[in-house]
Amino acid sequence: MESGLLSCIGLGWWATASMVQWASAALARAPRPEGTVQHRPADFSIVAPMKGTADASAAYVGALRELARQGAEVLICVSHADDGAVAATRALWHDAPILVGSDTTFNPKMNNVRKGLEAACRPVVALCDAGIILDAGTLCRAAAPLSDTVGLVLALKAGEAPGNFAADLEGAYINGHQARFLIAADRLGIAVASGGVTLMAHETLQRIGNWRGFNRWIADDYSVTRSVRELGLQTRLGGVMLRLPLGRRDWPVVWSRQVRWARTRLRLPVWPLVVWEPAIGWAASAVAGSVGLAAAGFGSEVLLAGLILHTVAWLAAEAWFLTGQGLAFGPRAASAAIVREALAPVLMLRALSGRRIDWRGTDLGGQWRGDSRGDSSQGTSV
Repeated sequence: MESGLLSCIGLGWWATASMVQWASAALARAPRPEGTVQHRPADFSIVAPMKGTADASAAYVGALRELARQGAEVLICVSHADDGAVAATRALWHDAPILVGSDTTFNPKMNNVRKGLEAACRPVVALCDAGIILDAGTLCRAAAPLSDTVGLVLALKAGEAPGNFAADLEGAYINGHQARFLIAADRLGIAVASGGVTLMAHETLQRIGNWRGFNRWIADDYSVTRSVRELGLQTRLGGVMLRLPLGRRDWPVVWSRQVRWARTRLRLPVWPLVVWEPAIGWAASAVAGSVGLAAAGFGSEVLLAGLILHTVAWLAAEAWFLTGQGLAFGPRAASAAIVREALAPVLMLRALSGRRIDWRGTDLGGQWRGDSRGDSSQGTSV
């Protein structure tokens, strides 16, 4: 009886995890109607925060410059005049509109972008993560869902062109895991939050208190989503995924970013889902399935065959989703996906082992509750 129960639990666990894997891929692969494009480039204020030379890549600055040439208002934000992004941007775009200044709240990113959000004056405001390659057509398509009932659109980023295996792992986290689950949840009508490009009407930005709507919770994307929802407006993901060239990445930086995101989500109301993630991952479900087969009396040959089939099916679901989004999935991407899944329990333990949320050398989580109403921003142009 005990072995029968253990077999049912193990195989049931495996079946549930596999179902979630394939269901999320199917939901995320199903395209959402994009809607009619209703804006032109001149309708957009693009707030582009930068920190350091790496953020001012030639491709990114070139894309921003082209958007400005087509009529968009581009507002590049840096915290200090001697930031490496200033010289790097000026070398590529001599008269780039760069705003300098910093606030003193808990959130270094929002301290930098506040001046840009306050300066933005076009009908649609787009807050961009550094490095995302935007063109006018894609930007207008991404903003298409905005309406009287949809107050916020989040356009996800998709990593591409990895230059080493650490970048492949970064892409595996961004594309195959985060994007898949976020898009699937959005298709089910669940409010989701993520970085990339945040788009909203200027009127909506003012109704949520401008920058204050981004600073109510520790994660600015979660905060703005909640702020807009509390106005009675819908929020959703855009119908396009914007491309982020990955290039070469350093593994410690990739890993620390995943730890930061995990610890941040653990301090939000969505934390039960975060804790649950490793339990339905490839590694945990493989162990559960193997235990179930062993308890049912099967030998090592069947267990090995079961593990191989489980892995192939798991990767097939991810490949099905990614190729549906126009993203490549080859042997390196498959290897990165398995490494990501194998590290999932380690990542959760690492996230639970401390409270420091490191964002470029700053502890984002240190005093966020007490400091979240800071109001001392000053900005200038250089």
